[in-house]
Amino acid sequence: MAKIMKGHVWGFKINDLLFEGLDIIGKFKRFGHVFADAKLYDIPNTVKNSVARLSKAGADMITVHSSGGIEMMKAAKQSAGRSKILAVTVLTSKSDSRMVAMLTKDAIKAKVDGIICSGLELKNIRRIPESQSLLKVVPGIRPEWYLKKDDQKRTMTPERALKFGADYLVIGRPVLNSKDSMQALKDIYLPSS
Repeated sequence: MAKIMKGHVWGFKINDLLFEGLDIIGKFKRFGHVFADAKLYDIPNTVKNSVARLSKAGADMITVHSSGGIEMMKAAKQSAGRSKILAVTVLTSKSDSRMVAMLTKDAIKAKVDGIICSGLELKNIRRIPESQSLLKVVPGIRPEWYLKKDDQKRTMTPERALKFGADYLVIGRPVLNSKDSMQALKDIYLPSS
């Protein structure tokens, strides 16, 4: 799939595939950038060491849980090398606007590169001073034509997410589960409406 999509997408999110070993990052790097969605959450030193390994393996973006605290996020940023550190606020299977705002403020204090949040939170995040410096990476993107229900509860169309300030969109199942993945990509890039 990565070979087919090379040049058509920014890159590829790897999460549970990381358990196969860090060499998976290099394999995907041949086809685009790599977003290592490790969702690290541990004491600062352990996160620092894990981020260093992921960065050395070539990850362009690495996620940590912002609920791990400012010191943990600072430790991640300190060992990130060229990798960007993204703080996961609240999973898109849950909803808590106040928590997203609090965790975004912590991410700003920790000086990470960006946050992961639902597109439904983007308007509120824009109200937070200094949030414009953060990359906003939005999972749970569902084109209007994708009607399948799944565990992504807080979804948004690509057009709306971009309109509200998303910098990167994470679009998995609508493309990967399609009978024709390249056509699904084209339908996302060039919506009929």
